[in-house]
Amino acid sequence: MDVLHWLISNHEAATRGLSPAIIPTVLIPLTALMVAMSSLATLVAGWFGLKLKAEGPKQLLEVLLKKRVLMSMIALNLLGLGIYKSFIYIKTMPSFMTTINWQSNKNAISSNEQYSDNLTRKHDYIGKITNAEATELKLQKEIKLPKGSFRSGAPSNQSLFFGSDDGFIYEVAQNSLKVNRKFFIGANATTRPIIYQKRLYSGEGNHLTHHARIYSFDLQTGKVFKVFKTKGHTEGQQLITKYQDKDIMLAPAGADGLYAIDPLTMKEIWHVNDGHIDATVTVEDNVVFLGTGVEKAKLSDRSYAVARDLLSSKIIWKKELPLSNWMHPVVSKNNVCYTLGEIYTPSTVGLLYCLDKKTGEPHFSIPFNAPIASLPYYIFSSDSNEEYVFLATMAGEVCGVSLNKKEKIWCKNTAKDISKSADLYALSSLEYDSKRGILWYPSPDNGIFGFSVTEGKEVARWTPGQNETPWSEHYASVNIEGDKLYHIDIDGHLRMLQLSSGRSSSKEHSSALAGK
Repeated sequence: MDVLHWLISNHEAATRGLSPAIIPTVLIPLTALMVAMSSLATLVAGWFGLKLKAEGPKQLLEVLLKKRVLMSMIALNLLGLGIYKSFIYIKTMPSFMTTINWQSNKNAISSNEQYSDNLTRKHDYIGKITNAEATELKLQKEIKLPKGSFRSGAPSNQSLFFGSDDGFIYEVAQNSLKVNRKFFIGANATTRPIIYQKRLYSGEGNHLTHHARIYSFDLQTGKVFKVFKTKGHTEGQQLITKYQDKDIMLAPAGADGLYAIDPLTMKEIWHVNDGHIDATVTVEDNVVFLGTGVEKAKLSDRSYAVARDLLSSKIIWKKELPLSNWMHPVVSKNNVCYTLGEIYTPSTVGLLYCLDKKTGEPHFSIPFNAPIASLPYYIFSSDSNEEYVFLATMAGEVCGVSLNKKEKIWCKNTAKDISKSADLYALSSLEYDSKRGILWYPSPDNGIFGFSVTEGKEVARWTPGQNETPWSEHYASVNIEGDKLYHIDIDGHLRMLQLSSGRSSSKEHSSALAGK
């Protein structure tokens, strides 16, 4: 979402709560100055027994209040306001295509690597749940990128692709963390990149960005290939889905709605607008499930859950949501469930809100003590026939929910100081490690946690050592690739940790686990 605290620019932070208005910049300062000088002169003269007339400021005020002078001052202020608005408009638009092409040619490095497709971030698992065991994490290597990443890396072959806040997408070698090359888009590379048929795709920007694009790069030449233009921002996560013989990219565009795009030609297939959408959509059986959220400046708007036909975009059903949706909906056997919460107003409530996926009729909801703006993870256990949803709130609380029982089965608070967890702004998501049966979660202020699925038992824990880079603000989930865990924060610290069985762990870590 615009997606979200990390994405707010310096301009908005500096002007939060202020509304531009016409200020009589000549009338007020000059009059105030003259009155102050007159008062000072009168005071000093009084010390010597003198009495001064106050006609000077009065005459100046009469001159400044003349119609011609007032109109001139208003015109000057309107001009100043226009310049200010123009500056903000230009500042929040994407880089010019001439800059994109110049940087693309400048940074282009060719590659003969055969990249595997990565069409979306996986957020579900169907199969047997492995019994989780104690696992050790040991920092193996760390590098510093110029700026950090809002989302985890996109793995392909032996590389990880990270979109960064400095306007580049970095291709990093998994084994060494060496930066092999980078791709320039100019604005914040907010989305997790997509890889499809030797092409690299990314959206851009934040909630202030307008007329944002989606970029396609040729992974063989390293150069920008094609772009798709919107009127909104494209920080919401794109995905590519296949239906019969047709490949479709579904791209949220904020207040500009949702686009279906041909990923090879980058041409529009259809465009709909059900409201402000930052959430990734979910597709099942030719049905697109999407949710909308309320922007900061439009708190009177409503949020909606919508089901549309993938090929025609025709509405199947549309229902109002009680709160905003910022991440993809979870589709289970019978329901579609939305994680909800308000991120632009103070709030201590979140919901898992489930509707009938065929009709949109509300089935049940489960409340939480903080808004939810992280990716929910769906797991179906083939052994027990149980359906689960796992999520993390903005207060850093991780919970498991049984969809069969329609209730929470466990919750764990990961904050360093639980009494202050309501002040946190946790957007990081869970990642499921099916090999080890562990749900991995990077706490907002307290290192990395690993939990078992059905019990929520803490089976792994890591915080930086005394001589290691301190744990800092972040919004990305972890990547699990083989026996390695990767994580990046918003300062650009990219860590690679080795995973190993707790039974062969160091004495220090074993003692730490034993004390939990």
